[in-house]
Amino acid sequence: MLIAHLSDLHVFTTQSETGESRADIAQVVERIVTDLVSLSPPPDLVVISGDLADGGTEDDYRLIRRLLAPLDMPILAVPGNHDRREAMRAVLGDRLAGLQPGKFLHSRVEADGVTLLGLDSIIVGKPQGALCSERLGWLENQLRHTQPLTFLVMHHPPFMTGNPHWDDYSLIEGRERFKTIIGASPKRILCGHIHQPFHTLWGQHYSAIAGSPAFQYNLVPGSQAKPTLGDMPYCYPLHDCQPDGSILVHLRHIA
Repeated sequence: MLIAHLSDLHVFTTQSETGESRADIAQVVERIVTDLVSLSPPPDLVVISGDLADGGTEDDYRLIRRLLAPLDMPILAVPGNHDRREAMRAVLGDRLAGLQPGKFLHSRVEADGVTLLGLDSIIVGKPQGALCSERLGWLENQLRHTQPLTFLVMHHPPFMTGNPHWDDYSLIEGRERFKTIIGASPKRILCGHIHQPFHTLWGQHYSAIAGSPAFQYNLVPGSQAKPTLGDMPYCYPLHDCQPDGSILVHLRHIA
């Protein structure tokens, strides 16, 4: 079972909401998709942990749909703080795997020995994330029946990065109950939002942030300063789930 983890594409058509997404981001995403298609064997699943769009208009999502069209494997995607739930569901709803009904864009996908749960962690109009009681209740119900390996996909990291700027803009509500609900049995948590590859062991749970092809930050370990934009190579991780339960994580660099 091979899972590709993308995040923070920040695709836009006419105007960048952040003002930081590179002007040629559509061509960059096209190059990433071409690379995914070229892999042999190809990924069994592609996960996108939020901020597919950089403004969230329906035109943005129509462009994203065209860019992702060459991928014939399932795509599980959760919204980020620059996405818009209604437009994302309207344009991509029938393309995204396991998308659940309701006001939140949660997902559930079952694969070979793997359960993947996508959590909508956005607060409308704010960069920070939250998991309210309703969303945590959904997660608790979903975790009653899972396969041996469980991935949790969300935009906002529930763990600390060590940088006070980013930690104030990550998951600010529901963190402790979330950790209680997922329990001691190891899960794998895939996030975005930080715009720099980063991974840690959060309790018993392997937790990883994917970088961004649109723009990345220079997050220096131990620094208390606000991260600045950096010109570093882009890569995306491939999680290779082995039959014996072990998982190899490979980094795939894109020029």
